[in-house]
Amino acid sequence: MKRVGILGGGQLGMLLANSIFTLGGRVNVFDPDPEAPACNHVKNSINFPWMNYDALNNFFDISDVVTYEFENVESAPLVSLGHLKPIYPSVKVLKTCQDRALEKKFLLAAGLPHANFVVADSVAHLRAQANHINFPCIVKTARGGYDGKGQFKISSREEYLAFLDDPKNDWLETFTGVVEEVIELETEVSCIVARPLNGAPVAFPILENIHKEHILDVTVLPARIPNSVQKKIKEIAIEAATKLDVCGLLTTEFFLSKTKSATSPGIECDGWYIYINEFAPRPHNSGHVTTSACCMSQYDALARILLDVPLQEPLVISTGTFCMMNLLGDVWLAQGSKDYDAKLDLSALRDHPQVLDVVIYGKREPRAKRKMGHFITYGKTPESAIEAAHAFRNSLKNIKVTAS
Repeated sequence: MKRVGILGGGQLGMLLANSIFTLGGRVNVFDPDPEAPACNHVKNSINFPWMNYDALNNFFDISDVVTYEFENVESAPLVSLGHLKPIYPSVKVLKTCQDRALEKKFLLAAGLPHANFVVADSVAHLRAQANHINFPCIVKTARGGYDGKGQFKISSREEYLAFLDDPKNDWLETFTGVVEEVIELETEVSCIVARPLNGAPVAFPILENIHKEHILDVTVLPARIPNSVQKKIKEIAIEAATKLDVCGLLTTEFFLSKTKSATSPGIECDGWYIYINEFAPRPHNSGHVTTSACCMSQYDALARILLDVPLQEPLVISTGTFCMMNLLGDVWLAQGSKDYDAKLDLSALRDHPQVLDVVIYGKREPRAKRKMGHFITYGKTPESAIEAAHAFRNSLKNIKVTAS
């Protein structure tokens, strides 16, 4: 069976590795951190800096096909290494999705729905746009943005100019990125598309996402939006994956509004306006819920593509609602676990039968806002599933761990 190389050793890589093992594949992981979650799940991990060409070359030598579990992988060395072994999704897709300016330009060229934006490559260019931008807006750096990083919401022209003039923002002298119009948001959703090298793509059910302080907190499946809107979103997500020529997974994050924008070219469907926010060419945090809710999870789908196993339609296995909730380091800290290699007390599980699954990533140092695990609940209604999730997480926080 094929040897799959995963660039990145985080929780997404760990869960992907488990699906590859289930299908009889072998896994190699490349990550600078030998204690990364996926490195603890595989026999062979290579732990060197991302720009170590010799180590990467060795990694490609022992792998038959390569993928990545986060898009901030250094793409420069992969350009030449991609000629040695196939990389899915391709380096071209990676470079587009890891740069907000390139991503927005792709949306415009492909005729896909997006918020109005301008690309800026200097602070002078930012300043020149002051009279042409619609406020409120968000200034986004081209690289390094996830969980709200590299994003700055600005309400007015005066605030915008003050932001540019602030001495603390001297990093803007080397700015590249975009300034994007703020959409009047009703909700956020994501759609994961699995697209094989040969064969038809399949789209997962639409996932409704609720964020807290820019970090995904809750995912609800099915999303609480009309079926007609869900169908249109799937069509757009498949179109995006096809136009990007993705082989693997493409998660498309969407903004949904009920207010028409005079300047942003969204797609209207039954009174809802659909906009693409951004892409993730990999498994997605919201897709954790598919491990319990669907007959084929997002990890299974990518494993099948990498191992040349046919895909199936990722159908929801039950009526009712599934809810995924993230567990951040705050929960560990609330229990009193502050030491390196701290553990989480899960004894509260006995009192929460609606919890279907708990996944702890094995990160050794709990920090506030750091993703340390997640769990999935089920309820006959969305309210029931969401309430069960909050109740379980609150119970975890109320446990006080005593030092042994």
